Amino acid sequence: MRRYLALFILVLLSGCGINYVKQVSPGDVVANDRAVIVYGVKVEGQWGYPKFSILLDEYDAQTGKITGNCLVHTKTQATVDGAPGGVQYFAFDVPPGQYVYSPFNANLLYGGNVAFEAAAGKRTYVGEFVYEKNRAVTLRQNLGEAKASIDRLFPGLKGSLSPADTRTVKSPYIFICTP
Repeated sequence: MRRYLALFILVLLSGCGINYVKQVSPGDVVANDRAVIVYGVKVEGQWGYPKFSILLDEYDAQTGKITGNCLVHTKTQATVDGAPGGVQYFAFDVPPGQYVYSPFNANLLYGGNVAFEAAAGKRTYVGEFVYEKNRAVTLRQNLGEAKASIDRLFPGLKGSLSPADTRTVKSPYIFICTP
């Protein structure tokens, strides 16, 4: 009994233990009751740390908040080398819904926050999040330019990507997990 109690306490203290997102590998097949989000990450400026990550959180449009808490936090996380380089693309198998640039990211999104619609059965291109030389993160959206790279990396998505339906939203607040 003590072992189970200790395990339960560790799960609670670890925070954000359950995530309903899976990174897509080139040969993966995604069920039609799920959605796929594809986005790129690029570092142009001097980040100063070994890695740079972009997170998108599941978003509740009714409340204007991310859906996460200390036990369940549905999010994507794309991590690249912190040195300047080219765009790296990532694809995620996600529950259908809306996703927003996470308040847990190190930098705010230049131009305000945007929510992205990820509908069931759809394969959605969000864009490229770029850490620029002025230390701002911007979102560049050009599916025509990104298509060839994405098709090469994820052949299972070839021809099925559509641009994300977006809307401007107020930046949601973070939640804090403390014992």
